[in-house]
Amino acid sequence: MIEYDGAVLFVDILGISALTTSEKPLVSAHDFKALAPKCRKVDGNQLFCARLLSQFRKNLHECNIEGLKIAQLSDCAFLWSRSESLVVQAAHRIFFENTRTGILARGGMTFGQIIEPKKTRRSLGHFICGNAVTRAAQLEGAGKGARVFIDREIGGRPIVGVSPRAFEGMPNPSDYRMIDEFIWFSCPKEFSDHSEKMSRLKELVRLLVSFKSSPKFRWNAASSHGRIHLGATIERLCKAASELCEEIKVQPPHFAMQTSELFQEVYNEEQYSDQEHAKNLVKLERWASQMFADDRKHSSAQAPTR
Repeated sequence: MIEYDGAVLFVDILGISALTTSEKPLVSAHDFKALAPKCRKVDGNQLFCARLLSQFRKNLHECNIEGLKIAQLSDCAFLWSRSESLVVQAAHRIFFENTRTGILARGGMTFGQIIEPKKTRRSLGHFICGNAVTRAAQLEGAGKGARVFIDREIGGRPIVGVSPRAFEGMPNPSDYRMIDEFIWFSCPKEFSDHSEKMSRLKELVRLLVSFKSSPKFRWNAASSHGRIHLGATIERLCKAASELCEEIKVQPPHFAMQTSELFQEVYNEEQYSDQEHAKNLVKLERWASQMFADDRKHSSAQAPTR
């Protein structure tokens, strides 16, 4: 066995247990079409679950870089490395890929003891254990939504190319304890200028639009537990968007801003459709165009005259 200190990310797909144990159909042909447009058979919770896991595996493959190890265990996965920077980079990538492909997932990430065998049969895949592995799995359940919860073991470490502001603490509404998290959805670079912040804000609002209306998340929104996770995700992203708007002095995207409570109150089945998603994307582009236009006017007004 090899023992060393490294970073570990644990990722778990939300909603799989309900999907596979329900006797009632939780998905429709619309959900199959959103997840896998070329799929011919479009019926059954178990088949839909298999499609989700297959897509999750593809997303993990997108994170496969030298120095990073990955082990998928059905609807969850461990990603680890001696380099904490590689694992943080992978966390950012996998959660963007998951959102793009309609996989609602949550994660836990830490740094510490890793134990693995010197040699592994590739046909059986990697396996890993150690204190950091246990903590990462425990951290994953620290809150609601598509978020990556961390502890001080990794939050206080310098990460190449990433600002310390990418790691933030927030009070847990249930007991007001502080929860640390990696803000993958608005991850500032080590050196971030005004232009980078503007672009990051637009991508953040694009994520909001996906979580609020993409048909890929329709099946999640169809259950009360799924709406809780979507609502928590939306509220957290809205907070990040509001803070970034204030920092760079632009109007917030009011069409996308919602609390978790309001999201659940006004939810209707039609909002996760191609039509509604297309409307929200148009609103996004309109808001972004106005934001960049206002910023250019402000910059021109501030420029010194000759």
